[in-house]
Amino acid sequence: MKTLRVVLTPLVFAACCAVAAAAQQQKLPDPKLTPTPPTAKQDALVREGMSLHDGGDLDGAIRKYEEVLAENPSNTHALYELGYAYSAKKDYKKSLDAAYRGAQYKSDELRHFYLLIGNGLDLLGDTAEAIEVYKRGLKLFPDESMLHFNLAIAYKNAGKPEDARRSAKAASVANPQHPGSHIMLAGLFYGGGYKTPAMLAAARFLTLESDTERAAVALRIVRAVLGGGASQGKTPDRINVVVEANPKKDEGDFEAMDMMLGMTAALSLSEKGKKSDAERLVSQLDSVIAMLAETAGRKKQDSFAHQFYVPYFAEMKQKGHTEAFAYNALRGSDLPGVREWLEANGGRVMQFLIWSKNYKWPADLKL
Repeated sequence: MKTLRVVLTPLVFAACCAVAAAAQQQKLPDPKLTPTPPTAKQDALVREGMSLHDGGDLDGAIRKYEEVLAENPSNTHALYELGYAYSAKKDYKKSLDAAYRGAQYKSDELRHFYLLIGNGLDLLGDTAEAIEVYKRGLKLFPDESMLHFNLAIAYKNAGKPEDARRSAKAASVANPQHPGSHIMLAGLFYGGGYKTPAMLAAARFLTLESDTERAAVALRIVRAVLGGGASQGKTPDRINVVVEANPKKDEGDFEAMDMMLGMTAALSLSEKGKKSDAERLVSQLDSVIAMLAETAGRKKQDSFAHQFYVPYFAEMKQKGHTEAFAYNALRGSDLPGVREWLEANGGRVMQFLIWSKNYKWPADLKL
């Protein structure tokens, strides 16, 4: 069985003008050619190369792929793995050379060649061309989530946040189980001032990944939004709540929700010393999800966040999973009591995760 490792555009980018200029001279070919089928020996050599790659011997892997290509220059699996290995070596010109060669062929790897080419161009600073490559790939593979995801990153790098949000949404819809799409969308929402949508996207990410460095970022977004503009006043019995006037509504009308966030944040502050930080956070998350479910039931809205995320959390509340979700989301934190709760309620967490995995996400949404 053929296995492919998908290229993801890193969040840290390097620029190399000389190499970028060389890369720009190449044109994306039309995939008109038919590759020669691989032999069993060639498949075995590619597998050996992949094993060497995974073990850190990139040069050894490249030699295996070159051996295959000397015998069969149109072996698209070997071409893809060759480009992938050169990309791992940060030799993006040679990676692009292999990917452009592979993109001539109608093959199972074609969508991955578009990813490899777009990734290489973006890393070399040619973001505009990378965007065009991803868009061309999406004309052929409109449901390929990683093309949408990498396009979102390229749009972000190009300073086009609205386009980046649209592509990140498309990636989330195409593959709701991909954590990176949700954390990216959370960051784009939060950076654009869309607080509640940012919290929802970050919370969804935490249902998929809760004990990593990225989870710490998502949790910071959730906690920042849950803060709701509330702060302790000059005296213990005084809590100040600042509510944003005329919040943006092009990503949905969450004005009432923003006000409720302030109220729940004030209540949480008033309980400081009576409950642990984890208990207060879990209680606030439960209250916020309950309010989301209630407001969604009263007024239907067609924004992405309302149509995609809100029903998920509303059903979570209905099924009684919010406490398990909240503690699981805090798994990577150092808050006292979290690990103990998780150890004592492993069955509830498992039930929540099974429900979440089997949740039926909508596929036809306004982006």
